[in-house]
Amino acid sequence: MRDHVKRMYEHFSKVSTSYNIVRTTDVEPILYIREKLNHKNDVRAIDVGCGGGRYCLLLFQYIPGLHLTCADVNDSMLAETFRYLKRHGMENFSTLQADVSDLQLPESSMDCIFTFNAIHHFDPMLFLHKAAKALKDKGYIFIYTRLKSQNARSIWGRFFPGFSEREKRLYDFAQVEQWMDSTSSIQLVSTEFFKFKRSATLKQLIAQAENKHYSTLSLYPADVFDQAVKGFKKEIRRHFTDLNTIEWCDENVMIVFRKG
Repeated sequence: MRDHVKRMYEHFSKVSTSYNIVRTTDVEPILYIREKLNHKNDVRAIDVGCGGGRYCLLLFQYIPGLHLTCADVNDSMLAETFRYLKRHGMENFSTLQADVSDLQLPESSMDCIFTFNAIHHFDPMLFLHKAAKALKDKGYIFIYTRLKSQNARSIWGRFFPGFSEREKRLYDFAQVEQWMDSTSSIQLVSTEFFKFKRSATLKQLIAQAENKHYSTLSLYPADVFDQAVKGFKKEIRRHFTDLNTIEWCDENVMIVFRKG
């Protein structure tokens, strides 16, 4: 196992039980998906890189007749997904431990394939190739992520020392357009940009950082991370007068492919 892959596995194992708490989950991308599906009442789908299941729950709440496979390489995250969905009364799901390289799905078996804030953890070309084979005709692939430029404009990209420089896994839109060349059976049909107003106290932001709510923060050596936290506090105090009401915007993009 390569060092950075092992590091990510250990990171997500460590944060699995707190991940759904420290991460922000937005309903808007799910509403966008529901509209794209035209309120289809029977949907067989897989969420690849499901994490702790926070978006899985929203999918169940807003997409009727959903039968969902929750897939992730990390067994601790999958255990949390199982507990999380069961605790909220969900039944029509299964869990699957697999990396994209190991993912084996029956051909033409899925109406939708989702991935939320996870595409940077695996090979997008391989993902699209396997997803295209698994989709039924007219099926959709929904990729929800942050672009490099969006990450740089976040409060972490702007004020947390080294954040944008250490996060080398994200893509820019020119790279997204190149994904279309990975398979001829799917087409890029739409992109939707999301912008969310956020507000937090400095104390809340520091708690998020210390809980490594973004995996980027796990890439810092311990001593460098401690210095970065001090630098972050200094920058926030310099740019915001009210440390109990720090406001910014987060940005994401939904990239939609369709088969046939």
